[in-house]
Amino acid sequence: MRVAFVAALLLIPSVAALEVVRVDKPSSNTNHIFANGIDAYGRDAACRACHAVIRALNENLIEKLVAVRSLPRTPSNYGAADAAIEAAIAPACRLSATWRDADVRRACEGMMERGEDAVAATYHRWLERGGGVDRGLERTSGRRIGVQDAWRRYDPEGWNWNYELCGRATRTCREELALHELEEFDEDNESEGDVRRYRSEQELSKGETVDGMLKVTAGTFHEEVVRREADVIAYVGFPKQDKWAHFYTASVLGSVREMFYGNETARETLEIVFVDGTHNDVPPPYGSDAQTPTIALFGAGNKNWPRYMTDMNDGKLTAFEILNFIMRTSSSLATVRHANWLTETLPSSVLYRKVWEADDDEL
Repeated sequence: MRVAFVAALLLIPSVAALEVVRVDKPSSNTNHIFANGIDAYGRDAACRACHAVIRALNENLIEKLVAVRSLPRTPSNYGAADAAIEAAIAPACRLSATWRDADVRRACEGMMERGEDAVAATYHRWLERGGGVDRGLERTSGRRIGVQDAWRRYDPEGWNWNYELCGRATRTCREELALHELEEFDEDNESEGDVRRYRSEQELSKGETVDGMLKVTAGTFHEEVVRREADVIAYVGFPKQDKWAHFYTASVLGSVREMFYGNETARETLEIVFVDGTHNDVPPPYGSDAQTPTIALFGAGNKNWPRYMTDMNDGKLTAFEILNFIMRTSSSLATVRHANWLTETLPSSVLYRKVWEADDDEL
């Protein structure tokens, strides 16, 4: 069994390209979890959590460590790598790759509680081995790096993140799993050179809104969310699954968007968008195959680290809760100031209005 499983792993390719297609069929790229908590690759929640942490951290941290490596060796720059690693590790278990799955999130929290220092030491070991030098997407080993793992271009030759972090540092993956490259656990079954396809609705009119929010599709997500210089709150909803939960959520988010758009200065600091998850696959690393509503703030200047609202309470949210979420997660002083001003000046009837308790006549 073990030989067969390892042989199968060696045949799993990595993603080479991305294309948005406009179809209306659910994605089949789902890694099924069996009743015993083991996935199709033989990983338990702890091993899956470690793999998720690597991807989540490296999406943002590697670029910072590359920048640190290029700094002149002066006393003022001592500790720059420590500071970057510490800042990145702290929220690792609250990112999209880990928090959606309760078992993985708990495993991640346990792993970081026990081995945060070991995780940090792995990144220092990466630097000492020569990490941070751009070797290009076509590595000297001859294997091309997938577009989703472009940070691998900075790895020293022979470096295996799965072994170093999940096998050696945290011991969260069994040896027969830890010896494989991380890319071998990709959850897509396309062959090398194939195109990964995502569902998307047709192109929209520029500025089109729905329920008071800017409407975004898979095809416009990067333009409207990731590349936008302002803070962006992205609500991925599923109206057909629970129309009332969607109605409550859309109502409060639409009202908060109007609170910002009513101020000529504040309207430039925050946008609130809606993605219909029934018809659109949010491209990774910003989305997953989970069919559950999410609210995330994509901070200006730091779009690789979205902050997710951890309790949506079936859409039963007040404007005050959304404004408080903004103040806790945004790093934009202008955004936070306006949100705080709104909480201090708006009447309680607006801040704490509960749409779900409104009279039928009002609705």
